[in-house]
Amino acid sequence: MRYLCRRVGHGLLVLAGVSVLSFAFTALAPGDFLNDMKLDPRISPETITGLRERYGLDQPLPLKYLHWLQSVGRGELGFSFAYNTPVATLLWPRARNTLLLTITASAIAWLIAVPVGAWSATQQGRWGDRVCAGATTALLIVPELLLGLALLLFAARTGYFPVGGMRSVRFVELGPWDRLKDLAVHLVLPASALILLNLPVLVRHVRSSLIEVLASPFIQAARARGIPPRRLLFRDAFRAAASRGSTPC
Repeated sequence: MRYLCRRVGHGLLVLAGVSVLSFAFTALAPGDFLNDMKLDPRISPETITGLRERYGLDQPLPLKYLHWLQSVGRGELGFSFAYNTPVATLLWPRARNTLLLTITASAIAWLIAVPVGAWSATQQGRWGDRVCAGATTALLIVPELLLGLALLLFAARTGYFPVGGMRSVRFVELGPWDRLKDLAVHLVLPASALILLNLPVLVRHVRSSLIEVLASPFIQAARARGIPPRRLLFRDAFRAAASRGSTPC
């Protein structure tokens, strides 16, 4: 409990420091949002001055930060001048989409990496292990930008998947099942990109963890007692590898 409280306190201090530095660097940068309006001859200097007073841009930096903290306390997370709305109304939909994409891609990547990594560990030194190592190495050396462009080119040439967006234009008019299918189709390309980027690292992690466990004395002793290899792998080796991977550093 003491360790958890210490970690939470440390995280809060880091978060406070990051917020102060981010706010200070943004506020001290030359220019602001209203400077672009000065280039428009249709907007008078009086209007710009009024907007600066309205949004509090003429106040000192500590007072600006205090107002921002009050906004965070109200759940607004600041105010967007460009969209003329609290930041929270812009952030939550994007955060929801990001979480949906990340969780989906991570789950599928682990579902693929665990059996592939386990099979590669059992085939150590054989042709299957070499093929798996070559495939993961090839995925690791492919630039992320090139992978994304290749998936976009595939979607644009075939027309099987949409090339952008999270949903179709007529999403609201669809039924529940059609909405789910529309969302799944839009997730295929970005989820595939994340899966292909994370898969090599996860496969190698599972493989190395299982190879270390399979070489341990208790596994060797269990193998000598005649325990079937599949049972040994899925019951004992996986459990030991998972417990080692979850041990805090």
